[in-house]
Formats: sequence, structure tokens, C-alpha cells
Amino acid sequence: MAKVIALTSFEHHGSRSRGAQFDVSAQHADLLAKRGLVKLAGQAVPAGGGPAAPTSETNDGAQLVRQKAADAIAAIAAVTDLARLDAALKAETAKGDKARATVVEAIETAIKAAAQAQA
Repeated sequence: MAKVIALTSFEHHGSRSRGAQFDVSAQHADLLAKRGLVKLAGQAVPAGGGPAAPTSETNDGAQLVRQKAADAIAAIAAVTDLARLDAALKAETAKGDKARATVVEAIETAIKAAAQAQA
């Protein structure tokens, strides 16, 4: 078993908040560390050597599409930050065949509107 500290909030056998310490198998600790979700207790966060920790825009964008389609579309309509919209589009299209066409269309429309507003 290895004691790890969450670097960001995520789900792993329940909700893990940033800063939470918990025990996992060595294999899970390695996997979670490679994904930038945890660090081993007593170790510093690697600076550029390991995978990059998700940025807040990436997390916010992914959060937009982690809800029912109708709720996601309503939330997307209120967003004007291009980085956040781009992260949401990447998160939704990363679902492959399970990507929701209506959500992708709403994100693309919001990106066009935000780009025009900034031009």
C-alpha cells in the first residue's frame, strides 16, 4: 500500500478532494500519479518531469460536459472563455462514439460566438 495526496478533486472509490490523503495499492498509486491526480505522500510535485497536471480551464471545460445534455447545453451557452470552451469540446469529443452531437454543436456555436465577440 502507498499513501498518496490528491492534487486535484477526482473520483476513485468515492470522491477525493484536493489535499486528501488516502491509501491505494502501489499499482494504483503509480497510475494515478502518471495521470497527474496524486503525488506520493512525502514527495514534492514534479516540475516538468512528469505529466502536466490538468489546468483549471481543462477541469472547468470537462465539468461543463459531465452533466445531462440539457444542463450542459444551458451551461455552455453562458460561457464566453475560449479556452474553457475548447477544453469542453476536447472533453466531449474524447468520448468517441459516446460524444453527444447536440452538446458538440452547442460548444461549436458558443466558440464561434465568443470568437466573434472578441474580434
